[in-house]
Amino acid sequence: MCTASEYITEDHYFGRNFDYEISYNERVCITPRNYEFKFRKIDDMKTHYAIIGITAGIDEYPLYYDACNEK
Repeated sequence: MCTASEYITEDHYFGRNFDYEISYNERVCITPRNYEFKFRKIDDMKTHYAIIGITAGIDEYPLYYDACNEK
């Protein structure tokens, strides 16, 4: 079971935990705004918001499974 909490004031705080019994070598990953994503089967993505989230442990390409963007 996962738990999330949010505290909204002048600033915005958000937190979440993952209660997994196994590890996917997950880690926090930050992708800067307009970092070019190269895909195999669709067109590359050259523009997007910055992203922060949890990714599976893939060194060359972040596989986000829980994230939010700067907006």
